[in-house]
Amino acid sequence: LVGFVYGLVDAITDVAGIPSSGPVYEKWRPALYAGVFVPPLVFSMINPYVFMDALEYGGAFGVSTLFLVLPAIMIWKERYGDEQKPITVKPMVPGGKITLGSIWKAAGTLIVEQGAEKLGIIDFIHDAFTK
Repeated sequence: LVGFVYGLVDAITDVAGIPSSGPVYEKWRPALYAGVFVPPLVFSMINPYVFMDALEYGGAFGVSTLFLVLPAIMIWKERYGDEQKPITVKPMVPGGKITLGSIWKAAGTLIVEQGAEKLGIIDFIHDAFTK
């Protein structure tokens, strides 16, 4: 959190053309920190659940991408990429292309299912067929 705040303050000083140190910075310092903290505070007061919703979407799609899609892409690129160099060690993920394709299919299915759930499509279909 501290690094994020310092990064935002530094970004605002760059955009506004304020030096990063010195008397001019000290003059604008309260306004810079207010510019970092006040907008999220106001936004969260208007909609108190917005950050929980953001964490939920980040968990649904970000984790699926980070832990399912990217490792399979990295393995595919290393094994079957443009540079066909000989493998020097035994692959840690057995099964070859079929296994990697299965991982991609599982990731795609999970991402589509989470998206359908977030959009309310699953509840709509459930209600349509249970009446």
